[in-house]
Amino acid sequence: MAMRKYLVLSVLGVCLLVLAPTAAAFAGSGTTPSSPTPTPTATPMPTPTPTPTPTQTPTIYAGKNSQGLKLRFAVVHTASGPKFDPIFTIMTVRCPVTGDVITIGFGFSGFRIPIKNGKFSFVLNDISDRFLWNGTVTSTKASGPESFAMPAFDHEGGLQNCATGPLSWTAQAVTAGSSAAAAPSAAYVIKFTQASDGSVHFAVTH
Repeated sequence: MAMRKYLVLSVLGVCLLVLAPTAAAFAGSGTTPSSPTPTPTATPMPTPTPTPTPTQTPTIYAGKNSQGLKLRFAVVHTASGPKFDPIFTIMTVRCPVTGDVITIGFGFSGFRIPIKNGKFSFVLNDISDRFLWNGTVTSTKASGPESFAMPAFDHEGGLQNCATGPLSWTAQAVTAGSSAAAAPSAAYVIKFTQASDGSVHFAVTH
């Protein structure tokens, strides 16, 4: 009986020795809590650089009026529509009392006249003179009326109206290029300039 008890205890001891490493193995095989996975940060997309809108080159028109004198202007293409940009025109005025005949060249700076439905109207009118240049413009040609009038003294101190009378003009689109003014060649040159505040100034050279 004592021998059986000893054998039983011996078997239990062996079993415990066999099971101990297994239990330790199970104890070590537990899942270790993993560190939280960081949330990926979205990389912002670079803001695309806007492509600049190309500026269209002005179209230059050159022609003559019914007196056979030269004129030149540009059509400037803007976001708000085409604009008439006068460069120069030349006209001859006649004074009815004294008989004087005066050729005048007109130069311009700072003017942009809207072209609506293919037409423009450019008028400068004050106490000393009246200038008119109107027209119809297509992509290849242009035409219309122009005129100029100014008061002048006669030999007796009276006033006379030195004027061109109604003139007609025609022009052709010659090139796309700069609208820089070319100085007109004439006995008198009147340069009209429109300031940023809209006021108009003129200078006369002889």
